[in-house]
Amino acid sequence: MAAIPREQLIGAAAEVLRGNDLGGSTKPAPGLYPHQWNWDSCFIAIGLSHVSFHRAAQEIRSLLKGQWRNGLVPQIVFNPEAGGYFPGPDVWLSERSPDAPTGVQTSGITQPPVLATAVLRVYESAQDQSEGLDFLRAVYASVVAYHRWLYEERDPDGSGLVVVVHPWESGLDNSPPYLHAGSRVQMAYKPNYERLDLLHVAAKNRPTNKDYDLFVYLLEQMRELNWDQKRYLQSAPLQVQDVLFNSILCRADRDLAEISKLLGEDHAQADAWHASTASAIERQLWDEADGTYYSFDRVAGELLRDDTIGAFHTLYGLAASDARAKTLIERHFLNASEYRPKDGFSTPTTALNSPWFNPENYWLGPVWINTNWMVMHGLASYGRRDLAETLKRDSLSLIAKSGFREYFNPISGEGYGTDSFSWSAALSIDLLSSGSVTG
Repeated sequence: MAAIPREQLIGAAAEVLRGNDLGGSTKPAPGLYPHQWNWDSCFIAIGLSHVSFHRAAQEIRSLLKGQWRNGLVPQIVFNPEAGGYFPGPDVWLSERSPDAPTGVQTSGITQPPVLATAVLRVYESAQDQSEGLDFLRAVYASVVAYHRWLYEERDPDGSGLVVVVHPWESGLDNSPPYLHAGSRVQMAYKPNYERLDLLHVAAKNRPTNKDYDLFVYLLEQMRELNWDQKRYLQSAPLQVQDVLFNSILCRADRDLAEISKLLGEDHAQADAWHASTASAIERQLWDEADGTYYSFDRVAGELLRDDTIGAFHTLYGLAASDARAKTLIERHFLNASEYRPKDGFSTPTTALNSPWFNPENYWLGPVWINTNWMVMHGLASYGRRDLAETLKRDSLSLIAKSGFREYFNPISGEGYGTDSFSWSAALSIDLLSSGSVTG
């Protein structure tokens, strides 16, 4: 990073965001991702908040134009002027649901709920407090409706743990827990489709055709039921109470409570949601023998004992007890055979000693800037600012070495996936603009 001055790096990151601007929303990258993605736009808004409060606020408003009547904030809001992406709106057919928005085409699933956190960060960037409060008032009901949808439609046990029903909802599409749980899905047929992602990225860096068979099959099963969430959950062949997703929700519940206080609204519901999810993570996802957190396969009724970066997001969600956080950090995060590659870059998304580990393939090992960003804030929350700052340096060093790539080899630092990736640029701006990492 020393070779690139801070202001030059911020300027280069801002140029990436300008290049991916769709006029009110931001696509994740040229070519490969031509639409608006849910958690991408939330991370992008956080970065944009350092550049322009109004543009960051617009990013959130644009995402919420795709919100469904039942509160779902979808994974993708489609850009009607862009084609060349699979699966497109003609595959999702989300309009089959009476809850789908009118005049906007979207996917029928969601993504990790970073929304409330992004909304709070955008508010905090407003130089005029009245403008910031106006923004909060404009989006508040939508954010509450999203959290209510998650708990009412995706927590069938009432446990506080939200269920992920598609690997794309997890944000970590081919992460080992989903390969593990997905291997149990008995597909009644092989879907017929044509992948377009491999026109942009080498096959060795992307999920396999077998993975895509599962992705498309699950999409078609949900589509067959017209995106009726509760009905689908009664027989969904893949149901994961995902540690990363629920930890992000835990953090978002806290931030929603803070937004409620700023607006003088009752924050009891947000507090209750947070307490419920935090308690459930501690009660149901901790493995005492291994000293870590795992996702839970609700179909098989067992923990998915795959070592991934998801465990460290319990720190970001402020869900881990101090004792368990200490164990998690000392036994796993600092373990050179797992997450601290010698002369490499932390933090691989799958443990180095995992049988699934692949340093070049998507979520099977590469470093991603967004997961690093969340983990570093989690470490700071538990008093480990030293480790948070080290992780920040690693993240920025990867950007300086290989550019604003989608993901990076944790051993060599080589960048993979698409170039000019928006959240890598946006979160670099945040890291370079915010000083030391805070919790």
